[in-house]
Amino acid sequence: MAQFTCEICGAEFEQKSLYERHMLTSHPKQAVSAAEIEKALKGIEFPKTRSELVDALSDDEQEVHDIVRQLPDQEYRDAAEVARAFGELRTHEDAPHNQPSKTGGQRSIQAPSAARFASLFDGISFPATREQLINHAHRNASEQEMQKLKQFGDSHYHSMSDVTQELKQVN
Repeated sequence: MAQFTCEICGAEFEQKSLYERHMLTSHPKQAVSAAEIEKALKGIEFPKTRSELVDALSDDEQEVHDIVRQLPDQEYRDAAEVARAFGELRTHEDAPHNQPSKTGGQRSIQAPSAARFASLFDGISFPATREQLINHAHRNASEQEMQKLKQFGDSHYHSMSDVTQELKQVN
């Protein structure tokens, strides 16, 4: 009888090292996305400095803590500005200065944010189909958000990152 069983796919292993290698290669942990950072910042009053953001984050958000500590030491006006700085940190490129967090364009105000969508799917089990996403979100989603969900492709979404990518496609 195997001592170690993968909770994701059910593969069984006699040795812990083989189980750990399986987890790293077959089910690698996904990197933190901008949407997850915005979700972690939900409810935080802005403006905040980098150190104030670190202090305000929940202790169970260690990966987000680590990322926020790496952001430029400045005052952030909103979660979108934090996500913008994260994007620059991740790509090592400056984002254009006509970003919604800088210009506040009407389209960005009307379009549902990735953080808002992340909050709609709090507690959902992935992978999920479009119909499962719609059923999970229907109690808290606005009519506009439901319309966006109905435009999603009929596929399986394996994580919030997949949902975020699909949201970009339909916006």
